[in-house]
Amino acid sequence: MSFFLPTCSRVTIITIIRNDVLGLARTLASVLAQDYGNRQLVVVDGGSTDGSLEKINEYGSAIDILISEPDEGIYHAMNKGVALADGEWLLFMNSGDEFVAPNSLSRAVAVTGPDVEVVYADWIYREDGQCVKADFGRMNIRHQSVMYRKSLHNVFGLYVVGSGVTISDFLFFLSIANRRWKYCDQPISVCDKVGSSGKPMHFYQRMAIELIFARRNRVKVATILLLYPLYRLLKRYTSFMR
Repeated sequence: MSFFLPTCSRVTIITIIRNDVLGLARTLASVLAQDYGNRQLVVVDGGSTDGSLEKINEYGSAIDILISEPDEGIYHAMNKGVALADGEWLLFMNSGDEFVAPNSLSRAVAVTGPDVEVVYADWIYREDGQCVKADFGRMNIRHQSVMYRKSLHNVFGLYVVGSGVTISDFLFFLSIANRRWKYCDQPISVCDKVGSSGKPMHFYQRMAIELIFARRNRVKVATILLLYPLYRLLKRYTSFMR
């Protein structure tokens, strides 16, 4: 049973989907099981052809807004979701991701206040159940476990869209790093380990952004880039030996 308190902030949950009907079903069931009532669910489909759209339509009015059309990638789709959101707060729970528990959203909202602009929390990997500790100082956070005020986009703009760009969320979070963040002591999301963040191009983009934001100096970045191929080789070897 959901609840609604008149003084509670409106939260828009945005789900991005393209050809992931099984993951989508898991995500939507998790979103709709949340006990926080003052929420909006926006689903942005990139023109799925695997039955995902039919699955979405099964939920009917439980989905507040649905848009289904080709897009220019995940960040373009995310920007569409931001534009459609009517909530004061935004949280992205994309296809395949889940809330940890039915009270995850209400727990996140509970730590908000007039002096809070971003709520962040730990997350759990689906593959092995590992709970990963969010580290704000290192900006080691997961998009699915971050809830932030929509108004931040008015100040810092939308997510950067470009061919091959996989780092736009990290770039946005760095841009708002000096705003008012607060930690929620309950993990928010369950998500997969795999994804674009594990690819070399993503790593190189992250190093470039950290250099631009002066989070690392040139010597450290150069050293890391020099050793990175060896790190990947050793990681692949150790995985093979298991």
